[in-house]
Parts: sequence; C-alpha cells; structure tokens
Amino acid sequence: MSRNTSFTARIGTRLPSRSDATVANVLSSLVTVFAVSLTLLTVYYAYALPFSEPTQYANIFLGIGMALYYLLQASEALGEDPFIDSRLNTYVADGSPLRSISSHVVPSVAVFLAGASLLATGYVHLNFGRLQAAYTVGYTTADILIGLLIILLVTDATRRAFGYMFTSVVISSLVYAFVGPLLPGFFNHSGMSLERIAREGAIGLQGTYGFILEIGSTWVAIFIMFAGIAKAYGALDYVLEVGREAGKSLRTGVVQVAVVASMIMGSITGSAAANTATTGSFTIPMIKDQGIRDDFAASIEAVASAGGQMLPPVMGVAAFLMADILGIEYLTVVQAGVIPAALFYLSVGVAVYLIVLKFGWITDELEPFDRSVLLDGLHFLVPLGTLLYTLVVLRYTPLGAGLYSIGALVGVMYIRRIALWMRDGTPHTAFDAGSSRRDGVPGTVLGVVWLIGSGARAALETTRRTLDGFRQGAIEMAPLVGILGSLGLILQMIQGTGLSGKISQQIVSLAGGVLVLLLIMAMLASILFGLGMPTPAAYILVAMLIVPSITAMGVADITAHMFVFYFAMLSAITPPVAVSVAIGSSIAGASFTKSCLQSIRIGAPGFVIPFAFVANNSLIYWSVPDTLIAFPVALAGTLGLVVATIGFDGARELSYLARGLYAVAAFAALFGSVVTVWLQIASGTAVVLALLYARTALTYEPIRDESDRDLETATD
Repeated sequence: MSRNTSFTARIGTRLPSRSDATVANVLSSLVTVFAVSLTLLTVYYAYALPFSEPTQYANIFLGIGMALYYLLQASEALGEDPFIDSRLNTYVADGSPLRSISSHVVPSVAVFLAGASLLATGYVHLNFGRLQAAYTVGYTTADILIGLLIILLVTDATRRAFGYMFTSVVISSLVYAFVGPLLPGFFNHSGMSLERIAREGAIGLQGTYGFILEIGSTWVAIFIMFAGIAKAYGALDYVLEVGREAGKSLRTGVVQVAVVASMIMGSITGSAAANTATTGSFTIPMIKDQGIRDDFAASIEAVASAGGQMLPPVMGVAAFLMADILGIEYLTVVQAGVIPAALFYLSVGVAVYLIVLKFGWITDELEPFDRSVLLDGLHFLVPLGTLLYTLVVLRYTPLGAGLYSIGALVGVMYIRRIALWMRDGTPHTAFDAGSSRRDGVPGTVLGVVWLIGSGARAALETTRRTLDGFRQGAIEMAPLVGILGSLGLILQMIQGTGLSGKISQQIVSLAGGVLVLLLIMAMLASILFGLGMPTPAAYILVAMLIVPSITAMGVADITAHMFVFYFAMLSAITPPVAVSVAIGSSIAGASFTKSCLQSIRIGAPGFVIPFAFVANNSLIYWSVPDTLIAFPVALAGTLGLVVATIGFDGARELSYLARGLYAVAAFAALFGSVVTVWLQIASGTAVVLALLYARTALTYEPIRDESDRDLETATD
C-alpha cells in the first residue's frame, strides 16, 4: 500500500506467482458478485420493501457489506504489498519465508472474516423471529457467541477502514460498559456483563442493529450508490472537464471551479478525507499548474472538501441521520442547512478569489468558454432533476427518491447511447454499405444484420458500464458498513450506562448558565470528538454527547444539531490532526504546518457562522421578513471577516488597523441582532460600501514579492 512505497522502492516489488494471480482473479470476481448484489439488494428493497421488519434487511445488508469489504481487503493485499504493518517491511526482506507466509496469511484472514460475517448475519436471519422474542424467553449460548462475534467483526471492519482513532472510541465504550462498577465518581455505573453487552450490542437486535444501520443501509446507501453509478458513467470526469474549460475563461483560473467540484463531490462521500484524496488528486495539480503555491493548493482543496460535508441535500450523509434523530422531515433538515452552507461556501469562494488577486496568481491569457463542453453532460440533468423533483415536490423519502434517480440515470444512459448510435449515421451507413450483394446474400439483409449487431454491441457496452457502476457504488459504500454498526454499538453503550446524560449535565454546570461560554465549550468538544473521523461518526458522537447540553439552555433542536455538526466537520482542517489538510499537503508536496495555517485562514468564517445562526435563528428557521434581512446582512458580515483574515480587499493589501475595522464591522453584522437589527444592517452596509469603494475607486496592486510578508511566509 501507499505507506509502504519507500520499502518497495528499496527492495523491489514481489512478483505474484501463478497461484497468486489465480487467487487474485477469483477474489476480483467475488468482489464483483458481492458488490453488484449489494447494489441490487438496495435497489430491490427500495422498490419492493420485501421485509416486514427493516432490521431484517439491515442484517442482510450488514452481512453482504462487511463480506464485500473484507474481500476487498484480501484482493488489495494480493494485488499490492501484502504487509499491513509497515514496520515489518523495514526488517523483512523480499523473498524471506516470513514474507512469503504473510503474503498468504493476510488475504486468508480477510477471506475468513468475510465468511464469518456471512455466517453471523445468516444466523441472525434464520433465527430472526425467535430473537425478536428472546428478550423475554432468554438467549442461548450460541446467541451470545454470535452477538460477540458481530461486535468483534464491526469493530475490526471499522479499524481497517478508519484506523485506530475511532476504533479506540468503540473499544473504550465497551470497556467502560464492562468495568463501570470499578470506576470512581462521575464515571461510576452499575456495569454490564459480557452477556448483556452481546445482547444489547447486537444479538438482541439493538446496538449494531439500531436506527443508524437502518438509515445507513437505506437512505445513505442509495445515495452513495447513485453517486458511484454516476461516476462510472463519467459524471466526475464531466465536472472536471467543464472546470478545466471554465478555468480558461476566468481571471482566477481553475481555482473556483476546483472549489465547486470538491464541494459537490464532498457532499456525497461521507468523508472529508476521502473526498480530499479523490478529487484532490485532480484539482490540486490543476491549481498548482496555475502557479499557485503548494500550501495554498492543499489548503483550498482541504477546506472545500470539509465544507462539502455541510452542503445539502446529502450533507455527507448526516442529513439523513439528523432527520431520523430529530423525528422530522428530511426536507426540513435540508432547508435548515441551505443558508449556513451558502454562507460558508460564498466565504470560501471570496477568500480564494482574494488570495489569487493578492499574490497576482491570475490568468492573463483568457479564452472564451466553449459551450459545447456543456452538451456532453446535459443528460446528467435528467437524474438530477428527478432527484430534486421527487424530494422537493413529491416529498418522497430519500430511499424512494434515490430509487427513481438511479432508474432515471440508467434509463437516460441507454437512451443516450442509442441516440449517439443513430446520430453517427450507423443505420444509413449500414444500408448504404450493404447495397450490393455479397456471397449471394442481399445487401439489405447484410445491412440489417450489421445494424442489429452494432446496436447490440452498444447496448452491451452500456450494460457493462451499468454493472461497473453498481460495483463501484457498492465498493464506495462498503467501508461505511462496519462503522455504521459500530456507531450503533457506541450509542447503545453510552446511553445504557447513562454517560451521555452525565456529560450534558457536567457541561451545563461548568458553563454556569452562560450560553456563550457553553457554546464555546461545545465548539471545543465537537472539534475534539470529530478529529480524524468520517462524517457519520463525528456527527453521531457530538449529537448524543454535546447537543443535550445546548438544548438545555433553550437553543432550538435543529440549531443545536447544526452547531455541533459544523464544528465536527471543521475538525478535518483543525490542527493537530487536520486529516484533510494532511492528505492535501501530501498530494501537493507541501508543508503540513503551512497548509494548516492557510486552511484556518481560508476557513476562518466557518468557525464563526455556527455562532451566527444561534444568534440569528431565522437563518435556520426561515421566516419573512426576518430571513430576508438576516441572510444578506450575515453574508456581508462573513465577507468582512474574510477580508480581515486575508488582509486584502480586492485592490490593495490592508493595514492591521483596516483589518481590525473590517473585523469589528463583520462581528457587528453577524451578532448585532443581540442589540438591535439596525446595528446589523448598518454594519453590513458599511462592509459592502467599503468593498465597492475598493473595487471601483482603487487601483489593483498585487503582491508580487511575498518574501517579506508576515502570515504568508511566517513558516517558510
């Protein structure tokens, strides 16, 4: 794997034997079968709802999903360096007996765990009716062992997919539940036996089988699979191609386009780090090719990817979880997230624009935008329109909307393929070419046969890409399956021991009833709990541990959830972990420290916006005329904050005094409603007038020599 590259570069890559190649082919085939089956299962469930209990479907999804993930692990171990622990690579030479053994042991263990996943979930499926009533009649020894096996499997799958940081949270919750009577004071509780942990954690159809897995295997899965199918059809390539073309016609080049592309893809990946790794591999080189410094290229991508988790309608799959936790309509969550997301992304866009202008990284040779590029992807508007229409107008559930969107996407791709086949003149060419006789067969007959064969090949090619999309969508979902089960396990352990209520009471007590202090503590806690975690995990943790303390102070439910969710997402760009920045800086070949500094500056408004929508509740709960006033004023305040942090107003570098004045006006525009709305309006107006003056009356003066600048080169 990538972290072992230095070792393979020194001693060479092990050439696979013929038996290894055979096993690799078998594993690849199994991955395809399981992946396509998982997508088809999800689509079929959305269409037919064949099970009386959603948990039955969630259990089958869990088994196939984890088996698929373990098979992927085995396939990767055979296809790349089989050593999972990079420390062994330092000491084990290529061709040694230990290395040879490990090359077979690692994939063998993964295959064994795949089989164990199918065995455990198959047991639950076959005994589902009895397990539903077993809480009153009792559980068998086999039940308890299967329950412990399921807990072990979801924990191990989480470790493999997301590392030891989040896995330590899973293990800590289990240990805490078991040793509770031995703990002092605040952490003391009655404790749980291993039998009770197995019962409430899995086999009693709780914990692992809680609402998180049910939502994840339906609403979340259908959207991620939709995205995977769209990418297989070329949606990501289309977005990037339009971005490259648009970059040629924009003064700031491809930077803004990279932000938008990362925002869109980040919304559906469920992980800021994963999005940085995927879209960043395309966008960061594009940004650097424009002459933008490597630490800025890394930070722009990292901030955009982290912010993509906040973008409706998917919000990194957190929107579905939030709707279920709050017991409200999914569209209500989407509506609540629109204005905060708009504030964040407009601020990031303006920040990037000002940075490019400040250092003169603009593109001087502009070309007119080639609108023909847009035509290549117009067909993607059909499934996108279907998604919006079914969600917003028909108010279908996300599962139903995803089903119809996948159907529209697959259908339009077949229709497009036929249209292209017809447009290219194939039918006419076939009949024209067959106008003469060949071997006694009339030319028209040859033309018809050739035409049918050509059409069949086109249909088969589209079918192949469709199945590849089914495979890709399931593969992208597979790493999340284990963590969804782990999240349910953590939730059950924390709630069962009463820890969540104790933490909430303690935070309120420490804040002394002061809302601002409570919000600051909640911010710090949310960032801490979100460090290095994917979106679903970060949100669930802060939702159950932090939100109760905020709502206890009178903050509305959705506002409280949005507040902690934002900061949990911003942990992806917050040192010392800053996982998105770490990945971005690695791709860009930049200093991690420098990239963190620039990420904080670009994303600075994101750390203020959550406080703003607590102070201005109409940004979350729309109302007239409050929202019509609050949004533009808050936007002006956000832009003022961007100017203060970047130190440039679009025309010239600002002094510290000018930056301070912009910051004061920005905070007044964001929080002036605490005093009077007129203070907000006046401050927002002042920011806008100042920016208009800089735009129209001042001469543009970029900074060509940045060697003597403070924040830009402080870490050089």
